[in-house]
Amino acid sequence: MPPPIPISLYETGLLLLALALILATYLIALHVLPATITKRYLVLSTALLGMVCVCMTVVTSPDIFSYIIYVRMGVIYHLNPLTTVPLQIPHDLVYPYIYWKDQPSAYGPIWIVISGTLQWLAALSDRASITLMVVALRLLGLVAHLWSVVLVWSIGGRLQHSHENTQQRMLATLAFAWNPLLLFEACTNAHNDTVLLLFLLLALWLITRPSTFSLRSAVLVVILLALATCLKVNVVLLFPGYLLFLWTKKRRMQSIALALVCYAATIVALYLPFWGNGAILNLVHVNPGTYRNINTPAEFLTHMINSLINLLGGPKPQEIGSPAETTLHTICLIIFVLFYAMLCLRPLYTQYHLRSPLQLIRWMACAWLLYCMIGAPWFWPWYLVTFFGLFALLEAADPLIGQNIGILKQGYLPLFLRLLAFSMLGLYCFYPWALYTTTIPWLPDFRLAYLKGLWAWAVPALLLFLFACIRSRRRHLIPTSEQP
Repeated sequence: MPPPIPISLYETGLLLLALALILATYLIALHVLPATITKRYLVLSTALLGMVCVCMTVVTSPDIFSYIIYVRMGVIYHLNPLTTVPLQIPHDLVYPYIYWKDQPSAYGPIWIVISGTLQWLAALSDRASITLMVVALRLLGLVAHLWSVVLVWSIGGRLQHSHENTQQRMLATLAFAWNPLLLFEACTNAHNDTVLLLFLLLALWLITRPSTFSLRSAVLVVILLALATCLKVNVVLLFPGYLLFLWTKKRRMQSIALALVCYAATIVALYLPFWGNGAILNLVHVNPGTYRNINTPAEFLTHMINSLINLLGGPKPQEIGSPAETTLHTICLIIFVLFYAMLCLRPLYTQYHLRSPLQLIRWMACAWLLYCMIGAPWFWPWYLVTFFGLFALLEAADPLIGQNIGILKQGYLPLFLRLLAFSMLGLYCFYPWALYTTTIPWLPDFRLAYLKGLWAWAVPALLLFLFACIRSRRRHLIPTSEQP
């Protein structure tokens, strides 16, 4: 039975307060610790925080149970998880915990292999244990996050070159390692985006090696990018950036042709065993990401338009698949394609070439943020894991971003992203019973939960604007001779 509305509101408020306290602690740590801690302290403290998240007894996303049932299809029932739906195994003990019962796995063969290995090991101990697989997936997320922390530290040092700044490098790595959103999604919800980021960082680690970049290195990078694509297919958006990077190297046509062949061959070879005579393509028709809007301004506008139509006496639109939702989804995709095309074409001009690894990382970060903000009308907080990893490298090495140390002194972009992590965690506050059932009186059928799309992206911008106003007012109050 659903909880009473007053209790749900009270507990939702407590959750939001807890997240605000975590944000405050995080910001204070970033202001105080970078000048005093060591790399060893950073890794050990991150492991401790990760274990706290591993031991949480709840999840805010059912995806972890979807991971388990898909891999049980392959390991226990010998079914193809990329073409088989969970409805075919309703007797499985994980079935009551999953949400998507009528669609096959949206994740590629690499994730099936990784999670399948964990399931095979877990089955040696207890074939019927759900808890064992939950803990195994969470520990996998923790290991991947810790490995990524080490890679961010290493790559950040390589990117700094002659202007080495250990404090700036530590700030960037600490901001990534202790990011509450990343810790929660890696070690509690166990989303595979953390493993995806690890593949991407390994590829960037190869690119930033001090030795001369060779064809062999280029092939290894391409294979890692292909493995990441075979985990989640949307990573293909980053591959053109690597081709643009190769465009600036010697024997560029040969390098690009080899990269394309290796990339395509790796993906085909990995997907071939799961092809199922083309049945794998049925996912396009049932995946909600291809036609739904959620957690975005597009969702807010969808329900606002539907409510206004209802208010004006028009026919009540259906909640899922309304004309407003379909139209806004299409508009978002068109806008994204246009901006993404501009992003790909711009480096072809000489003055915008992606000559250095830092420029490549900057391109990838822009492309992924553009995808999250516009190109994914169906959006969830863990989609930003990849962006936060890329931005950590920029913060560690880009003088335009990390020129000042300390949360109160640095530029506005890093602070905006700290607040963005908070607002993304705060999205979960819109899913309790109270906000999901309470409607705004003057807007029929417009639930308070539909404000979450504005909360995710507008609240960080609003908080940053207020901070900038306070900071500007403080500067005006300080005599000019005392200003730094």
